[in-house]
Amino acid sequence: MRSPGPPRRDRRARGAAPPPPAPRGLRARLAATRAALGGLRAALALLPRAAAPFALLLAGCIEVPPPPPRPPLEPKDLKVSEGVGLEIACTPTGVELCFDAHDNNCNGVIDEGCGLHTGILQFTIAWEEPEADVDLNVYDPTGELARVGEPTASGLMKDRDCPRVSGECQEQNVENVFLTEGEPARGRYRVVVRLDKLNDATAPIRVRLSARIGQRSYSMALDLSPSAATEEKSVEFTL
Repeated sequence: MRSPGPPRRDRRARGAAPPPPAPRGLRARLAATRAALGGLRAALALLPRAAAPFALLLAGCIEVPPPPPRPPLEPKDLKVSEGVGLEIACTPTGVELCFDAHDNNCNGVIDEGCGLHTGILQFTIAWEEPEADVDLNVYDPTGELARVGEPTASGLMKDRDCPRVSGECQEQNVENVFLTEGEPARGRYRVVVRLDKLNDATAPIRVRLSARIGQRSYSMALDLSPSAATEEKSVEFTL
């Protein structure tokens, strides 16, 4: 008979033996690696916050060119009625006077401090004869007429209409149209000064018309009489 060999290993063992513990040096290196990874994650999480000051500093170093300046408002293709002299160059005559429709101090504002509204566009007329009824009619590029207390679609509005039966003009006959806000509409403007009623006044009626366009003022003198050819004068220009 054969002698019994060495005992076979039990393949149905409950479990494999645990691996031997890692040497102390390897454990230290693993711990250091985990710590480094944790620090890297923290640095990545803070990167946007930390980069913000550098981004601002970099932006401050970059020169951004300013927007180009807007060209000044200047009337073009001026057309005035026959016999009307246009005063383009303003001549200072002293402090601003009220209700004369004239830019006395040449600062670009007509009758400032007199209770009249102004804007980047302003049209004003004045006349001495309190009995005469003179109308200032300003049409914007769409042909809409500026009315009292009712701005046009482009923002033009009349804020004074004289004379009035109520006497609120106090014989200081001035009519005024101004741009309420914003930039003026581009296109063709038409300004008409018309003698509506002479009443007991003596013709001709001398009317002063001044216009503020941008930062400059323009002025002219008009003589109106009750006749189809002389009862109104007009000024047209393009912006």
